[in-house]
Amino acid sequence: MNKLFLKSSVLSISLLTVMASAAISPALAKIFQAFPGVDPTLIKLVLTLPSLLIIPFSLFCGWLVKRVQKKYILLAGLVIYFAAGVGGAFAHTITQLLIIRAIFGIGVGLIIPLSTSLIADFYEGVERTKTMGYSGSVSHLGGVVFLLVSGWLACISWRLAFAVYGLSLLIFLMILFWLPEPQVKRPAGLVKSKLPFGVYICALLGALMMIAFYAAPTNLAMFIENERQMYTSQTPLFKNKEELAVYLEKGAISEAARESFKNNGIMLSERAKLALVEPGKSWTITDKGKKYVIRKAEGKLIISAEKMGRPGIAGYLLSAMTVVGVLSGIFLAQFMKRSGVYCASIAIFSMAVGYGVLGFTSSLSGVLVSMLCIGFSSGVLMPLLLLEVAKLAPDASRAFAMAVASVGVYLGQFLSPVILKMVSNLAGKGDVFRQQFNFLAFGLFAATVISLGIAIKNRKTGVAVDIQLPHH
Repeated sequence: MNKLFLKSSVLSISLLTVMASAAISPALAKIFQAFPGVDPTLIKLVLTLPSLLIIPFSLFCGWLVKRVQKKYILLAGLVIYFAAGVGGAFAHTITQLLIIRAIFGIGVGLIIPLSTSLIADFYEGVERTKTMGYSGSVSHLGGVVFLLVSGWLACISWRLAFAVYGLSLLIFLMILFWLPEPQVKRPAGLVKSKLPFGVYICALLGALMMIAFYAAPTNLAMFIENERQMYTSQTPLFKNKEELAVYLEKGAISEAARESFKNNGIMLSERAKLALVEPGKSWTITDKGKKYVIRKAEGKLIISAEKMGRPGIAGYLLSAMTVVGVLSGIFLAQFMKRSGVYCASIAIFSMAVGYGVLGFTSSLSGVLVSMLCIGFSSGVLMPLLLLEVAKLAPDASRAFAMAVASVGVYLGQFLSPVILKMVSNLAGKGDVFRQQFNFLAFGLFAATVISLGIAIKNRKTGVAVDIQLPHH
């Protein structure tokens, strides 16, 4: 058995897993435009509906591995993944697209448990920890490739974005020729093995983690393209047309306009510049890298913050998030060794900071900072979760334990937009994106405090993070 070919084939599966549904997220705004009148939450289901099908088929995969060779199941999953992944480009209605995405979820559901259980089958001890970290890195690397390419293709057509799933054809060939069937001891007959309660706790934590994490890929493209209304002015910002013409010629701001902005929490500097967009209808004020759009409608002036960018930008920003995930996965073992019991707390705090920044930023640089924080967090938390499951589960039930953990992860992905929409409904009027980001930031800061309390208790009782997993 060639060790390089083995590791390459095992890790290649991770390219298609965690970010699979989110791969086309840069095209989400374009898909929304392609199906006018459709509820935005329904559009988000294009990303999250696969997760609903991943759940039962992950469990089915855990049951199936006791009866069928893992390699055969994996190849079948890859065929479905390829056909339904690329097939999304041929949908003509939102219903057709959602059905195809649901079938795509079946393929992912058959792949997911095997991507991690194969690592536990072929590797042990520190090598297992390192490989699990590499798996997280490869998963995020797949996200980088998918998001960059789909973001670029989405600028041409939303249909082209689905072409990124063609990568699964190459993975299929690698598995077919390079991956042997793992030599795992099978129990005599079909003996049922009860899973430790800790596996179910891990599944719950995975769900909560994904509810938070998936807010980034499901919202970012629309958030960046969203023109945020700041306030409505009932009174004019200039005395008359003549005064407006004078200030336009100077590119300056009147005191009335400056006072109006100030009364609504926006402090304009002396360098703020006024510019005409459409005579008698719209103008812009640019100040400190921010641009405000003023539109006249029904005798009122509507002041909005200009949208931050195009959908392709979302692809680059989400790619930056996944690049950090790649790096944090590569250095997972070293990070765990240095941070000890505080490893999870640091990662949760990083995600809290990320959403905290998203809650108030109006610049792409602020969005980039938030994506880096969220990417670091996901690159650490996901491998930590899977390592814990691998450590808790007995050999005979490892694939099923990974399937249970996957249920939690993908249930969280599916529920993310649903739960966050409920948050927006309860919050009332306002910027729905920022309401959701602020809610997540608050929840994650609370989770950080709880995690720190548990870490401090574990340290006092002598419990430490052990990267040298027991041999089986």
